[in-house]
Amino acid sequence: MDTLPPSITGDPDGATFEPQTGLNRDAYRRVAEALGPVLADSYLLFIKTQGLHWNVSGANFYGIHQLTERIYSELYEALDVLAERIRALGQPAPASYTSYGEMSRIRDEESHGSPADQVRNLIRDNGLLCETLRTALEIAEDCNDVVTADLLTERLGQHEQNGWMLEMLLS
Repeated sequence: MDTLPPSITGDPDGATFEPQTGLNRDAYRRVAEALGPVLADSYLLFIKTQGLHWNVSGANFYGIHQLTERIYSELYEALDVLAERIRALGQPAPASYTSYGEMSRIRDEESHGSPADQVRNLIRDNGLLCETLRTALEIAEDCNDVVTADLLTERLGQHEQNGWMLEMLLS
């Protein structure tokens, strides 16, 4: 039987390891914990954006339909990147609706009301995610985790742009 490298811990699933990339164990834990709410907010925003995409109707159908498809497709890819970053920090990525509901500032709600009301909800939720990203970014910077800080900075820019584009649909 092969022996495992020293970075692999005794987790029976092999799901936990200790990365050896220059940050201390506490930094890995703190940054991964800060990424959990980012992942949770992103997942709920993905669901709500896709829900509007599926259900929009009315005079602005095509514009909202196209923009929300672009946003939720980009968010879907970001979910994997965020979860894999948590794993790269040696922590398990949260992966349940229950944990997302507990961590997220974005509320799980059915998309009802006019398309304009639903777009306003997405604008609000992109803003909430921006706040969550800024909090996590501060922690990553405090821990000198430049890789995570770069990832969060990119995500922040994307959600600021998404909020602006959604806002322009209403003007």
